This record gives sequence, structure tokens and C-alpha cells, in this order.
Amino acid sequence: MPNFVFAPGVKVYIATASHGIIDVSDDLVDGSMVRRSDGVSSFSFSLQNARRKYDGVLTPNDRISVQMKRLKWVQVYTGYLNKVPLLTAWPRVVHLTSSCSLKRLQYWYWDSHAEASQAMVRQALTDAGKDSGVSDGGMTNVVLSILKKVVGWPESKVHIARIPGGWFSVVEALAKQIDAQLTGADEIARTLFDALGTASVGAGGADASALSGTYGGFNSAEQKKNAATIYSVGKRMGASTRDCIIALMTAMQESTLNNLDHGDRDSLGLFQQRPSQGWGTREQIMNPEYAAGKFYEALFKLNGRDRMELWQAAQNVQRSAYPRAYAAHEGPATAMVRDLEKGGGGSSSLNAKPQGTSSGLALAQLAVNFCNKYPNIPYTQQYGGTQMGVLQAEPPPGLDCSSFVQAMYLRAMGSLYDLPRVASDQARFCQLVPVEKALATPGALVFKGGSIGAIHHVEMSLGDGKNTIGAHRRGAKPHDVGVNPPMPPSYWDYGGFLPRIAYTTGAGGVIFSGGGDVGLPSPSDPGVQLVTGADAPGYNPDDPFDKLFGDNAWLPISTAENDPNYLMAQALAGPRALLNDQPLLPYLKNLFNSTMRSFSSAPNGDLIAWYPDYYGMWGTAAKMVIEPIEVQDFEVSWSDDYMVTHQFVVTSPQTTNLFDPATGTVQNSVGESVLAQMAAFTNGVVTVDFPGVWKALFGMDLTERQGKEYADWIKQRFGARPDYQQLPGLVGPKAQLFAAIFLFMRQFAYQYSASIPLTFMPELYPGMLIQIPEFNFQAYVTTVTHSFRFGEGGGFSTSVQIAAPARLSGKGNKLLGLPVAGGA
Repeated sequence: MPNFVFAPGVKVYIATASHGIIDVSDDLVDGSMVRRSDGVSSFSFSLQNARRKYDGVLTPNDRISVQMKRLKWVQVYTGYLNKVPLLTAWPRVVHLTSSCSLKRLQYWYWDSHAEASQAMVRQALTDAGKDSGVSDGGMTNVVLSILKKVVGWPESKVHIARIPGGWFSVVEALAKQIDAQLTGADEIARTLFDALGTASVGAGGADASALSGTYGGFNSAEQKKNAATIYSVGKRMGASTRDCIIALMTAMQESTLNNLDHGDRDSLGLFQQRPSQGWGTREQIMNPEYAAGKFYEALFKLNGRDRMELWQAAQNVQRSAYPRAYAAHEGPATAMVRDLEKGGGGSSSLNAKPQGTSSGLALAQLAVNFCNKYPNIPYTQQYGGTQMGVLQAEPPPGLDCSSFVQAMYLRAMGSLYDLPRVASDQARFCQLVPVEKALATPGALVFKGGSIGAIHHVEMSLGDGKNTIGAHRRGAKPHDVGVNPPMPPSYWDYGGFLPRIAYTTGAGGVIFSGGGDVGLPSPSDPGVQLVTGADAPGYNPDDPFDKLFGDNAWLPISTAENDPNYLMAQALAGPRALLNDQPLLPYLKNLFNSTMRSFSSAPNGDLIAWYPDYYGMWGTAAKMVIEPIEVQDFEVSWSDDYMVTHQFVVTSPQTTNLFDPATGTVQNSVGESVLAQMAAFTNGVVTVDFPGVWKALFGMDLTERQGKEYADWIKQRFGARPDYQQLPGLVGPKAQLFAAIFLFMRQFAYQYSASIPLTFMPELYPGMLIQIPEFNFQAYVTTVTHSFRFGEGGGFSTSVQIAAPARLSGKGNKLLGLPVAGGA
């Protein structure tokens, strides 16, 4: 007797509130299940309701489990009922709907701006920064913390795949290419903003005219001009004074500060960099700004460079046959940097101030005068705060609470003297005193955060017992402590006295004169070093992208001073407590997509997230081989509706609206000029014009010439198709770049689509690759739909929505217009 191997079937189990688990499989009439990535999957089905046996038995949010069979039973779906029969007049077929386990997140509301929420996110980022290896900005740990602590979702039921390690090495080259090409655009933008009288990001170039002394023979106009260029590039990139000294020492030894067009073998330029060793093309290396930038990039990658001798750091970058030769130039390089800092590193009024000590009263008065002069500085963490150009600009393009303290201290002292970037580190930097004492002392700092490690806000006391000044809400200006009406001193958790500041009481008596554990600089002290971000939440010193972009956060941390919704979250109480709550799922979707991941519910209801391996380049996607007999139809369409040739991403400023509890109104607190500057300097740029984009994102081995020809053909055929996305809830250049890469890659892959009807295949799942060898075809599965109907004329089928079609290599000459599938 013949055996039927193909034996489809469907089983449905429902866990009811009062009748236990019931098996409704025998009453199934028909159904349709849609499995989606990056969204909630659904299952709709019909039941025979003989004797009205399901009336009042089922309840919305009852758990549902579905198994399907082609050859053997497999779990395909776990979720919650949405619509159920309550009452029917006659026994009839009833229709039910359900959503997958992500329904729990779709309808779970939370207030991401609440103090407890932000403290949890901040701690998750801090903990993630301790991990070794390439990170995702701490986003995995943030997601796990939210699911576990907010939703109660067990960590064992969350599976977030790592981004393939090889992807980082490939895309790192693309990121550097993008960063290098944006440098020239940044200069154009700075020039334009300067011409318009608008503070530019990263401004603060040095003027060679400040080099009026003699520097060990490096005294020509050309040498001084090149020295000023090297110093300016370093400061724009966040280099410390020590780093700049190392760079000048190196150029003095390698080229005598002359832009040489020759050298040993193919060595060129100020640093005698070699095109054959990957430093750049000849034309690039002969550009002093480019050459200096490449030197600093290599210098920043050195682990523990600040513990090395200056000549050792130079040698670790250059690999010279005469390593100690750099040491001979430490004296003249230090003298040059000192003079450039005094005369050309930014605002002349700032740098003319001698380095030394100041009084707390003078510091507080300086802050008041500054805020009166510039009442509309936006609160933002967009610029990281580690760029001297940002702190020195008049006015700064944006400050947060701790960079405001840095900017005022820098203006009062003429140097930062290693004053840290982060509020919690600033508290450790200070001598801690009672809050009441700090509030009664002009220029003292007050901190909010519960414990030293959790401090998230700092302001400066005006000495009257209640008023403080700092960056908060809209701009930086004096205001009552906290929000109106004035908060009591108990609002603050710590007070602090800054080193080298002479603090006095109202009667003028000195109560603190600086010093402490920090001490005044010695004559050999190379001067201020801004923190690199090694202690910043989510920062990973082993991540090449963190090294490239610095300590910029990936997620904004809402506090009372930077987010009006934070204030509103604390103000809402009683019946209004949930007014500020939002669904959790869109928040998590933003986190996943910005870290190059898609997500969905697993067949057993777990949450899974993965890197979408569209072309099988990384070997992370499961593959299913399909025979022609299993394909009912086959047609792939190419539509340019999805085409994007230039993807731009700008992360939203942290504050977009200002809630005023006194009036109950919401005001716009970010001007168009701020948004324009953020767009002008965004790193979230991926275009067809970058030669490395084809290899990095699609595995296409094109030469630079072929890449340019391909990009030109696309633009000539379809025109330029720019897409601009402003993403809320993300900050920093790393988040911008990753989001731009994800969106560009997705849109490019989604130009090609098909709905392919197949025989019943419950094993198929979004994120998989299907291969049809007979057609020489591979594609990425985005959506899977299973349909069934019992009874006469019924049947079972599966259809898939696909993207990113590719051809299998070594399978003849079919489909030559498509890219080759990776690993085929």
C-alpha cells in the first residue's frame, strides 16, 4: 500500500482562564497566519461552534499555541487572543484573531522619561561598557534590562544575536571612508555658519601668528603654519594637549614640519606616511589636514598612550628605525603647543586669560554674565562635550549640565586642568561638602543622583541658599533650584568645591582654596587632557567605532535639565500618572534597528533579534532549499519605489518641547538653526557614491572605477533619491551611522520583491534564506503567510514575501543581473 509522506495538519491549544487548556483543533474550519519581522505576527482562524460551546469560554489575552505539520509536527506560533466569541444566537462558525507574544510589548505602556526608567537605562549602559570586544553601544544590555525589569520578561527567553564580527572589520573601512570624505564638507559647513554668525561645531582653529617665539629652529612661516594646522586638527578631533605635543614632535622629526613630496621609498608629507601601507593616496597624504587626522586616528587607538613616554607614543604610531629621535623635539613642540593654546586655540578673550586660580564668586559671576549674554543655548549632548572647539565657541552650539561646568571652569581658569566630562566624575573630582554649605557658597557645585556612581545632573550655586545656574531645559540661565516653586535643599544629594577655586562666604572669608588631591600643575605638566570617554556609559575602548567617534552616547539620558517630559513625568500623579506613558514596542524597535538588527517572536513565544543577512554574506541566516515541484508560481519584480541613493539620518535633539508646569503649556525649545547645524554635521550619511559601500553592504567586489560607474549609472537612470530620517531617542555619530547603514541596506534590498506561493512549509520563518537551485535563485524572507482550509475544496499553502534576490554561483549563466549569494 502506498504511503502519503506529505500529511499537512494544524493543532491549536488555548489556555483559558476558567476551563484550563482546551484543544480546539477538531473544530478548525480555516485560518491564516502571518509571520512578520520587525512587527507583531498574527493568526486569524474560524471554529465550528456546535452547541455554542465556545460562547463565553474564551477571553481576550488567553494564551494560544499553534502547531503545524508538513512531515512532522512543529511549533510555529505562541501568542494571545484578541477577538473571541462572547454570545451567538445560533450555532455557527465563529471567527477569532490573535497576536504573537509581542502583543505584550505592543500594549505595555511605560514612561521612558521617568527618573526610575532613566536610572535603569543609565546603569545598563554603564554595565555594558565593562564588556570586552566589539559592542553595540550597550543596546543589548538596555533591551535586556527593560524587558526584565519593566515587563517581567525572563532574560532566558530573550535571544539577541551578535552582529557578525566580520561585518565590523568590513564596515570599519567604509566608516573611515565616510568620515574622511565628510571632513571637507564639515569645513564648508563651518565656514558657512561662521559667515552667518552662527556658532559652528568643532570650531576653534589655531592661528600661526600666535607662534612668535623661537622653537629650536622650526621658525619659518611654512613650519609655523603646518604646526598650527596639526594642532587645530587635533583639537577638532578631541585630542589632549599631550596628544598635540606628540603629533608636533613626530612631524618635526619626520619632515622638519615641511610638507615634503618625497622621502624614504614612497613616504610623503608632514608625517612621511606611505600610500603602500594604507595611509591614503598620494594626494590625500599631501593634504596637511588629512595627514594630521590620520596620525591622530592611529594615536587614539594606542591602549594606555597617556602612560607612555611621549617619544614612545610617537614610535608606536610611526614604527621608526630611530625611535628615540622623537624625544629631541619635546621641548620645541611643547613650547609651540603652549603658545598656540594661549593665542590661537579658539576665542582670543578666553585664551588670553592666564592659567591659574580664581575665586568662587568670580566663577559664579562669570556664569551669570555668560548666561545673560547667551540666553538661548540649546541643551544637548549631541556634541559629546570633549571637543575644545565646542567648549570655547561663543556661544557654544549646545551644552549639557556637565559640559556647562567645563565651559565656565575653562573660561575662569584658562585651562580645564583635567576637569572630567561626566557629572559623576566631576563629583569625584571635587571636595564633597554638605549641600547646604554648597548652596550658601558662590561657585560651588551641587549634584543630583542618589549615589556618586548614579549622579546625572550638576549645577553651580549662586550662594544665596537656593538659586543655582546651569544647563537645563531651554538653554542655560539662572533659575530656582529644580522647578518652580523652589525645591528644598534636600532635592540635591551632594555639594562640591572645585580644585584651584578659592571659595569664600558672604563675608569674604576663604573657606576652601583648591588644591586637594589634584594639585597645581608642575612646569613639566603638559596641561589639560579631556577625558576620552573610557568611563562613559556604553563606551567600549575595544570597539573600533567608539575609537573613531569618541565617547558620544547612543541613547540620550533624560534628566530634569534636558528633557521637559522628564519634568512632566515627575509632575504627573494620581489619576494623571499615566498621561505621559507610551507603548514599549516602538521604543525597542528603534533600539534594534539602530543596532543593525531585525526582530520578531519565536515559535515558542521568545523574543529573538538577528542581523539581517540579506545576501548570505555572513553565514548567520538559516537556509531552506526548495525544489521546483514545491513552487506554485515564481515571479520577481524590481520596483524603484523603494530606491534610495543617498540615506541621511539625524538623531533628534534631546529636547524638542518644553513643559512649563507653572502655565501648563508646552513650548518648542529647539530652534531650526540647531536642527540645521545637526543636519550639516551628521555622520549618518551613506550614499551610492562611496566606493566601499558595495563591498561592505552587498558583497560586490567592485574596483573603485567600477563602483563609480555603477553609481553614475544608477543616478543617470533613476536620478538622485535622497531620504532624510530624523530618529527620536538616539544621539551621537555612531548611532547616526549605524542607522543610516541599516536603512540604506534595507531600502536597497527591498527594491526587489516577490510573493512566492509554495506548498505548505510551516518550517519557514522571517530572516531565513530560501534557495531554489533549479532556478539559480536565493532570496531573503521578510514575511511568511500560512493558510489552510479544512473540508471540501480546502487545502494548505504557504506564501513568502522576499527581498534581496541573488544568484547562486557556479550554477550556469542564469540570473546574471543579480549579485552572487554569499557562501554559495
